[in-house]
Amino acid sequence: METPARAAERICFGLGIALLLATAFSLIDGRLPPADCPEADEISPGDEPCTSASKSGWLVPGGAAGALLLGLLMRSSRKQGSGSVMGGLFSNKGESEIASRLAEEHVDADDEDRLSGAWANLEVKMLESTQSEEE
Repeated sequence: METPARAAERICFGLGIALLLATAFSLIDGRLPPADCPEADEISPGDEPCTSASKSGWLVPGGAAGALLLGLLMRSSRKQGSGSVMGGLFSNKGESEIASRLAEEHVDADDEDRLSGAWANLEVKMLESTQSEEE
């Protein structure tokens, strides 16, 4: 099983490639770069219909570049061993390390439960002894 950091890296690359594909389709369709359409009286009968695109059309190629850049940063930091760029969000530990850490936490929780149970039993015995002394 791969680490969560590696899975996030793959998701960034996949998103970047999908957005690059959307950018290519918008370039083919003529929606990028944003252009102003000529007025209705300037269009000759043989011209193709024009679809005006807004400046927000640059969000798709910008998102593609950002996702691919983030994926590359995550991969390079993981290869250098300095942890993930988003180390706080995605762990770079393997499955065995995570399982051993969870087992230790489970043992610690059981120890705390036993200790608190022992204190509760001791308190009950002390209260019973003080009650029996008063009678």
